[in-house]
Amino acid sequence: MNIDHDSTEATTQMKKAVAKVVSHITTPIFYPNAKPHLGHLYSSLLCDVQHRWKLLNNVDSLLTTGTDEHGLKIQLAAEKNGFTDPKRFVDKLYPEFIGLDKFYNIAFTRFIRTTEPDHIQTVLKLWDLCLQNGYIYKGDHHGWYSISDETFYPESKVIKDPKDPQKHINTESLNEVTYQSETNYYFKLSAFQDQLYRYISETDPSFIYPETKRDQLLKDMRANPLQDLSISRPSSRLQWGIQVPNDPTQKMYVWFDALCNYVSAIGGIDTTTTPATIPSIYWKETTHLIGKDITKFHCLYWPSFLLAAKLPLPKRIVIHNHWISNGMKMSKSLGNVVDPIMIGNKYGPDIIRWYLLENSKIDADGDFVEENVIGLRNLFVSKWGNLINRCCGQKFDIQRSINEFANGCSDQKLIQIWNDDVNKEVQLHIISILDQLKTLPVIMNTKVDQFDFSNLLKDCWKLINDANSLIQIAKPWKQDQLKQDSIIFQCMEVNRILSILTQPFIPTLSNKFLERIDVEPEKRTLAYIKLGSDSTYGHNANKPNRNVPLEHSPIEDEFTYHL
Repeated sequence: MNIDHDSTEATTQMKKAVAKVVSHITTPIFYPNAKPHLGHLYSSLLCDVQHRWKLLNNVDSLLTTGTDEHGLKIQLAAEKNGFTDPKRFVDKLYPEFIGLDKFYNIAFTRFIRTTEPDHIQTVLKLWDLCLQNGYIYKGDHHGWYSISDETFYPESKVIKDPKDPQKHINTESLNEVTYQSETNYYFKLSAFQDQLYRYISETDPSFIYPETKRDQLLKDMRANPLQDLSISRPSSRLQWGIQVPNDPTQKMYVWFDALCNYVSAIGGIDTTTTPATIPSIYWKETTHLIGKDITKFHCLYWPSFLLAAKLPLPKRIVIHNHWISNGMKMSKSLGNVVDPIMIGNKYGPDIIRWYLLENSKIDADGDFVEENVIGLRNLFVSKWGNLINRCCGQKFDIQRSINEFANGCSDQKLIQIWNDDVNKEVQLHIISILDQLKTLPVIMNTKVDQFDFSNLLKDCWKLINDANSLIQIAKPWKQDQLKQDSIIFQCMEVNRILSILTQPFIPTLSNKFLERIDVEPEKRTLAYIKLGSDSTYGHNANKPNRNVPLEHSPIEDEFTYHL
């Protein structure tokens, strides 16, 4: 199912699927105070690959995403843009995020908005559970507040702004803070210091991933023990938020509201049971994917809220770094901000998907360099596209080669055909390619789980390059029919199997490749990734005037992306 923003339909369909869904991955929900940027795409893309890989492995999966629509930041952005009603402001902007997802084929299951009724009910239930269990109280608050970050910072993390001594900034995000004094509701965050530290460090060390982020979080917890958290704001200052139950003078802190989306999106909290429950078939396999700038909220606040409500924790929280551009932080003043829609229109969404995945590591910032995108586009044309073009040439007969070698052909037969002193190099290439075709699915399974997409996609390029080298070395156009067919068969199997395996990464382009070589839609699953497991493709692949879906136009000297 592919659900946009109809919460009623979404919840109904999810409840129907509850008996079979066993996996759930979430993006952070995004502030619709401006159009989406490359960082939004990156978070969504990492989740999309995980989600699609699960589906390809015949594991039922959910991918939820959405927009965080309450809070002072939204209220002020709405006012700045001339909107008296913040709801009208977010109504105008949230479709931009859905549009980005659809443009890049992010296969979300539900797009949740925090202004939707079912989400608000979930937030109220969580508040009530924390209150009943004695973890919410009312008190006076004094401190430094950042509107941009929607959080208070301790005195130890506040300095004068070097650019304007009349202002103050925090040392974490470097955003401006102002001193505020008010009466708020508090959450007893300090009560979970020891329990949470033990859980992250001993009980489940895999709860925070990667290890570098977990170790840094534990270090911060030792240096700065958890303090009780202000979880409401006076309605006189914050009008745009969920009202605190039975107190119209207070609105809920935006993070207490926003973090609940992960539960709202899968059916909410069932308070008719004792203790209250979350749909466990989803939750026990839920992975939150977040950017490093919101680690504190997801890894400290959110687990504490759940523990206070006596609700279970998700399976894992994965933290990724950010993107810079040409070696520098993206900035409008520097003119290096990457517009994901514009760059996708220029080179094709699947090329950008592959580029972001191959050129990033989860625990290091990625550097977006447009010249490298051009280089990647050239590689697709000259390496993978060329491999398909070569095999589909009219000098060869793909169907004849499949008839000869598919359906139980042994690796040994393919190797023995070239078993003579003259062709040792060809034989070594064949052995290497056959080995890679066997091991790549296993390697992919491990590296997808580890979000190690960079090394995984480099393994794919190695297989493509080795197949091209095999053609160069073996020169099938000079060989007898049996030798020629053995080379064409193996190289076409590289094209076919790799196109099946890369569907989660380049869903449109990989299927265009499969269409080009006449692979039937029902045979694009992992059931057909063994050598020779499909004997029905390639019937018309050698006919003239059939171009690959990705090609270079020598007339205009531009790339053409056929969709």
